[in-house]
Amino acid sequence: MAEPTTSAVAATVATAGVGLASLMPWVDAGALMGAVLGAGLVAYTKKDIKPWQRLAALVFSAAIGYLLSPEVVHFASLSQTSTGAFIGSIVIVPLAVKLIDYVNKLDISTLLKRNGG
Repeated sequence: MAEPTTSAVAATVATAGVGLASLMPWVDAGALMGAVLGAGLVAYTKKDIKPWQRLAALVFSAAIGYLLSPEVVHFASLSQTSTGAFIGSIVIVPLAVKLIDYVNKLDISTLLKRNGG
């Protein structure tokens, strides 16, 4: 587990990074903030992983949440991209991981026998 000082510095750097990125005119600040908050929740709930893996989970989940926020807003009939990005980052990445695990464990022969093929 990281020391509290390290976590505080990491949180400060992440907040400053999101703040600076939101100043760019082509960046949707609401979607970026929602994606980072959702990604932080995803990274926080991961157990027994190394700090670089936690950081990678945070970055990947935030990127997916930000990129998919327009689709989530459209299909869920939401009015804010920040909500869509938050939902995208906390729902889509864990579902994709579960789907990958399911496909890796899938045995084609038992599936064919069950369906009479």
